[in-house]
Amino acid sequence: MDFLQELYSRTQLAQSQLGILFSGQKKYFYETAESIIHGLDLPADKANMLRDFAEKAINLLDKAYPQAETKLQKLQKALESNNVKVELGPRAKKTLHITPEGEEWHVSAHRIDERWLFGLPIYRINTESTFPDILNLPDKNLLYLQAGWRASDECDIKGAPAMTTTQPWQVFAWSTVRYGAMRIYLAGLSLNKYDVTIKWNLKSSAWKQQWRGKQGKKESQQVAKRDPLGMLAWYLGDGKRHRFILKYMIGNDEKYEPRELVQQMIQAAYQTGYGKLLDLLDSEKWQALKRLQLKQHPVYATCQGYTFWLNYHQKEDVIRARTIAYTFEDAEAISQSLRRLGLQRISISTVKNKWKTYYYVGFHTTEVVKLAEKYTQWREAIKKLVAMHDIKPRGPVTHRLLELAENRPPHKKYKLRK
Repeated sequence: MDFLQELYSRTQLAQSQLGILFSGQKKYFYETAESIIHGLDLPADKANMLRDFAEKAINLLDKAYPQAETKLQKLQKALESNNVKVELGPRAKKTLHITPEGEEWHVSAHRIDERWLFGLPIYRINTESTFPDILNLPDKNLLYLQAGWRASDECDIKGAPAMTTTQPWQVFAWSTVRYGAMRIYLAGLSLNKYDVTIKWNLKSSAWKQQWRGKQGKKESQQVAKRDPLGMLAWYLGDGKRHRFILKYMIGNDEKYEPRELVQQMIQAAYQTGYGKLLDLLDSEKWQALKRLQLKQHPVYATCQGYTFWLNYHQKEDVIRARTIAYTFEDAEAISQSLRRLGLQRISISTVKNKWKTYYYVGFHTTEVVKLAEKYTQWREAIKKLVAMHDIKPRGPVTHRLLELAENRPPHKKYKLRK
């Protein structure tokens, strides 16, 4: 059978990579814990708790290695001598069980999108541990991050939040938003075509799952959509690295979001400390997201809880500020909150593509001036924009902007148009 030959090739590959994989992950857990402790300047009690968490993960790796090595050796010999039993799994009709003769364990195999997925189990390697609250996030921010992870990789096990991953950085990223007591399992190996990975299962004892079952996952997705932090955590789970687009996988379906959302996700991450954590975790997916930033929209400012990105159009001598809403009702609510601040010329524009409809809420230079006169953050944003584009005074509004940016005083007095 062709798939047994494929499994044989992957078993050989896994044996050749096993030692490097386990030693590499032990090093990652140790070094990452120390980076977090020093990078976030954790107090002694939380530092000790995080070190204990990392040491327990390393201990699981030490305990699992002999079992993994022995099973791979037995599997290879059984495949070479054709002493394996292949049968359908009792629950999943599309899953095959491949059992070496005389063994009570089996490799699971199922085919997705013309490729085989093979999993080798590792039994009874688990421990209890406690992950510290390292970011002290406000409840609202924590809720959106939890919703994002639940929208993607997090599952519900009898009312407890749980996570399965082959990426050690996700162990830290998820545990940060589900901190507290948990059980950690080193559950198996994924025998991939080009590498072998370790399967980690995490189950929280400290939290109750807010979004239960299949319907709960859909509800969590709706919550995650309300805030860039939710969309960030969703991306960290189900996002797909791409050079040009912000892409998610929802089951077998592709989901695309406006690239401008990247600015808000990154800004929100750094404002809460989650972005700095992701930097310390050396997450490739986080780095890929940052590379998606639009070079023409690098300046942000917040107002009424919404993050706006500002860009300058030299030909028109105009600064535009925009944010994204996912429903017209949300767009109207943002517009009304801005009007209560005294802003008048606010636009709502609809953008449609073949995947979804979303809305831009925006305003131009005169309204930007009004916010800059009220808020230091907007004056700082203008200052960055002026430096970036070398904006010159071409009219009274631009003069006023430059004055607010402390770039140069206006040449004469003037009155802004209402």
